[in-house]
Parts: sequence; structure tokens; C-alpha cells
Amino acid sequence: MRFLDALKAKAMGSPLALCDANDVDGIGSAALFLRRFPNGVVVLAYPTDVQRGRWLKWFKWDFVADLPCPGKAKLRADHHATNRPCAEREYYDPDAPASAVLALKALGLSGDPIAEQIAEAARQTDTADIRDDAVRDLDAAVRYARYNEKLALIRALAERGLACLKDAAVRPLVERGRQLSSLVAKLAELIPAESSLAVYSPVKLPISYRSLAIALQKKGAIYVNILVRLSRRTYRLYCGAERGSGYDCTKVAVAMGGGGHRYAAGAVAKAPLLDPERPLRLFLELVKPQRLYSIGACPNLDIPCTSVPYIAQPSPP
Repeated sequence: MRFLDALKAKAMGSPLALCDANDVDGIGSAALFLRRFPNGVVVLAYPTDVQRGRWLKWFKWDFVADLPCPGKAKLRADHHATNRPCAEREYYDPDAPASAVLALKALGLSGDPIAEQIAEAARQTDTADIRDDAVRDLDAAVRYARYNEKLALIRALAERGLACLKDAAVRPLVERGRQLSSLVAKLAELIPAESSLAVYSPVKLPISYRSLAIALQKKGAIYVNILVRLSRRTYRLYCGAERGSGYDCTKVAVAMGGGGHRYAAGAVAKAPLLDPERPLRLFLELVKPQRLYSIGACPNLDIPCTSVPYIAQPSPP
């Protein structure tokens, strides 16, 4: 579907954007693009898609946001220290609070009230400084939305800003997000607020692990690393660190094949066929936790481990 969308945009001469699918910063940047170019086409991707997906390099993108450079781009807005600039015009600043803040300037939308509102929502979510209930609802809706739902949400944001959260088509996304966010909060209550935390999830749960890391930081943790086993050989790292703490999430993320910011980074690691636990051992070597907290059964490794129970709830709509 994404390839066909990009191909159709090129065939029709429509402006084409590639934005991060993961969070409000990427979704907000995409909404800013559509606010600037209402006839534009947005393709969403994850950083690993850009790193490994060959077809993304076949196109010259009019706008790229919150992602590594796919190879050919006219304009890019990004604030990830591990992403190299490469576009014809770069709005790149590793010290910026969010890519959407840079996209606001890159797309010439400064002073537009709705565009400013979208950029501020991205700033609040990307710095874990959510102050507005509407921004919190947007964050929850984005984290649990499916691909087509995200595209529809982007279009609604571009047209109406946060007011779209009251639309009949968007409200179910908000309700789903609220329900799953409450599950994250309950899980965070079961994990002690130690200054440095290492959490392992041997099975991928229907929650946002980035939200779990933020919830643990709000409880008092300074440095949180969560490793999720997505399949027999594939793992996903989530890292969060408090600003000014001296911790650097990119060190662990880059060592595991990923990247990001000093205070928030991630990676997807693939294990060798005959050694499916290698990423877990690497994770423990890099983080060096005094104790591992496992959501479910503890792994059979020589490390102190506490099992954290997970109580599944009925699937949201």
C-alpha cells in the first residue's frame, strides 16, 4: 500500500512526504505538510524501514520528517543526533525539542494558529512534558492507531488541529488510547521506582512501551531500558533518560543497531538463527542492571530477576 501511494503521488505530480509513524512528532510533522500542501500524499514509516527498506530509496521525497534520510529528499526536518543530514534543504537541529518544531519553520507555517498548535503538541509529547489534556489524548490516539487510522488522523489534524479529537471518526481512537494507557499505568505501578531500571518483556503486549518508560521515569526512575521480544529472533529496545542525568540512550541504542536522542532512543535487533537469545545477553551486558524486571516469566539467565505479573484486559475496539 505505501509503495502504491508513493507511486500514485509521483504519477499525479502530488507533493510526497515521508514521516515517522511512531509518535505525535512524526504524525504532527505529516499534518503540517498537509496543511502546507492539502493535495499532498503522506507515507508513514519507522526508522528501521528507512534503514532496511530499499524501495524507499527509489523515490525523491519532497519532504521527510523525524526519520533518517531515505537517500533522496528535497526538504527534511529532524532532530535526531544519530541521523545524518542529506536533503537539498535541511532543517536539522539535534537540540530542537521536536522535529515538528523545525517542520513548522521549514514549511513556512510560523504564525498559523493550527500549525503552531500541532508543533506545540509535538514538543510536549517528545519531551515528556504533556500539560494539556487534548495533547495527552492525541498522544494516546496516535500510539495505538493503525496505519490507515493514522493517515485519517493526519488529515483531520491538518484541517482542524486538536479540535478534530472531538470528531466522530477520531473519538474511538482516543477512547482506545485511554483504555490502553490506563493498562500501562497499572503495569508501571508494579515496577519499583529505582533510579536505573532494566525491564524485559518476553512477549509483545498490546501496550506502548515508550509510554511505560515515561511512566516509570515519572515515578522516579532516571534511566529506563526496556527490551521487548517481538518474535523468536527479533527484539525491540526502548530507552529513556532524564535530562541532565548524565545517561546517554544512544550508546545502548547504537550498539544494538538503532539510534535516537540522548534522552530517548531505540533499536530493533535480529538474533542469529542458532542463537536467538543473543540480543538479550547484549542488552544485559550494555545496561548492566543489578536486577532485571521481567513482565511475565524471568529468562533462564544468571542474573537477579523479579517477575512482574501482567493481567490482560479485553481488547479495545
